[in-house]
This record gives sequence, C-alpha cells and structure tokens, in this order.
Amino acid sequence: MIESLCVIGHPSRLGGADTELDHQIRCWLSMGIEVHLCPVFALDNNQKSMGFEEMGCIYHEHCDWASLEGMHCISFCNAEFLKYLPEIKKYSRTTTFVNCMSWNFELEIEHQKQNLIDFHLYQTEHSYQQVSKNLKEHGIYRPLFFQPYFHAEEFPFIDNRPTDKFRFGRISRDDSGKFGSEQLWIYETMTAPVLKEGLILGWGANTESKLGTKPPQYIQAIPEGGLTQRAFYAQCEAIIMTTDTFENLPRVGFEAMSSGSILIVDDRGGWQLEIEDGVTGWLCKDHREFVYKASRCAFEKEERNIMRKAARERLEKYWGLQSAMDSWAQVFEQWEKYDIDAFEQKDALTAL
Repeated sequence: MIESLCVIGHPSRLGGADTELDHQIRCWLSMGIEVHLCPVFALDNNQKSMGFEEMGCIYHEHCDWASLEGMHCISFCNAEFLKYLPEIKKYSRTTTFVNCMSWNFELEIEHQKQNLIDFHLYQTEHSYQQVSKNLKEHGIYRPLFFQPYFHAEEFPFIDNRPTDKFRFGRISRDDSGKFGSEQLWIYETMTAPVLKEGLILGWGANTESKLGTKPPQYIQAIPEGGLTQRAFYAQCEAIIMTTDTFENLPRVGFEAMSSGSILIVDDRGGWQLEIEDGVTGWLCKDHREFVYKASRCAFEKEERNIMRKAARERLEKYWGLQSAMDSWAQVFEQWEKYDIDAFEQKDALTAL
C-alpha cells in the first residue's frame, strides 16, 4: 500500500465535497498513510480551526507545486486543482480527480484530452454513468470506485425526542435547484396528530425567488450558516426534502442517519443507495407520495423509532471505517500498479 499522498485543496465545514474530504482524511490517517495538504488559497479561520496539523497532516504552502515532487496527488471537486493541473502534473507521481457531481467541469474534459488526469474516482455507478460519457473517448481513461467513509462521531444519535410537536426540516445551500417547487405545498398538505413545526436551514433570496413566497409561520427559515448542522438535526424528527437536482451520494443523508432523523426524500440518485424504502427511511416518486409518507411518519411513533435505529446500523455497515479502508486499499493498489508500470516503461525507453 502507498505510504503517503497529497490533497490538493483543503477541507472545510461548509459544502458537501469539503466535508467529505475531511472524513476521507480521517480514514487515510487511520490506515497509517502520511497525509499532506497543499491548499490552493491561503487558509481562512474556518479551515485553520479544523485541527488537521494536530491529527498528523503535513502542510505545504498554498500552490507550492514544486513541493509535490514524486507524490500521489488527489483533489475532491476542486476547480482550482483543474486550473493548475498542468503545473501540478510536472511534479506529481499520479493525479486523481474526484468528481462528486453529476456533470463535468469544462477543464476536466480538456485535461482528460491532454492525459493530465491519471485516475477519475467515483462513489456511485449512476454518477459515473453521468460524467464518464464525456471522458471515455479522450486519452487514457482510468475510472475507479470507492466507498466513502462517514465520520459519525460528529453527529451523535438522538433517540428519545420530544413528541409534543412533529418537528421536521430540510437543509441545503440557497440554490434554487436544491428546492423542489412543491416543497412548501408538501409541508402544508401533510398531516400530523400534533402541531407541525418546521425548520429550513439554507433559505435565501434564490429560494424565495423560485418558490415565490415565504414559508408559513410554523416554519422557521434560517440562512446558510445560521445554525450548526448538529443543532439542526437535533431539532428535526424528520428530514423532508425534495429537490430538482440529481443527487450523487448526499452527505445530508449520512448526517441524518447518524443523528436519528428520519429521511423522507426523492426516489432517485444517491438516495436510493442510502435508503431502503420503508425500512431505513422513505423514498417518494412524486409530491403526493411525499405527503402520504410524511404524514405516516408523523403518526407512527413506534415505526419511526425502529426506522431510525435501522438507518444508523445501515450507515455503519456500508459507510463505516472498515468498509471505507478496504475500498481505499483497492484504489491505492491501482495507484501503485500504475506507478510501477510507468517506471518500467521509462526504464525500457532508457535502455533503448
């Protein structure tokens, strides 16, 4: 197995890819790998406070590409990595790009044509199908898959929740695509045996412009960063959210499963991998099914309790530390194989 790697970019507590990178670094460190960090910007206070140096990570000056000499370099959905890739490639041993989206970056395609990306890494088959079609025909395309690690300790499981109200919520960026047009209609139409109380984290001008109205009085709307994610899940018995986007492998799902919040979400994309319908959460094909399943969740207390525990067990089984370490070991094996093959080819050319 490889001894070290270098992350191009830096994790943060904001954004799905940044949070995911945080968790993968913890996994790599648990595997005994020396992790280097080469940021693409000077670090902000949020990033400085994350404690990676104390964990054992080795820092490089931002954009110090010469310091990457002979290193395996990886980046998670970082546009700046793609921007600087021609320089990074001069020094790195291998380059790996993790596309967490369901669409391609323009420079991702351009640099694939130039053979600047040695490996493309994916979490899900459906994401791969979406983005690979623009990459397969250009250069040497080496797709790999990994099972991501979710660090559940940051989202403690809350079992005995108050039942005086049915508390629900949704969380995302203030991105119009993240809000389904029927979201507020679902909240208004679903029923509960007690008063409903909602919480939307990530409300802003983009969302209000799309929906054309503010939430009803029983729903508190908070802008991005107005509440910690941990506090958000502690307040929400259920996460009821529909989007217009095609989600890859939503971190919201992992956070909710870890926290004991029941997921009621779209029956497509990464939600289908995270949730076993009716067992660890609810999948909905349309807004009327959302209303039925959200109402059922509100009425069936015992079913909720069984479901939240089953979801937590599923999270540990598929996205816990051991499954992630096994998955990453296979990725690193391919990096090593590529490195050996490249060395042998270079040696053969020198002999000629």
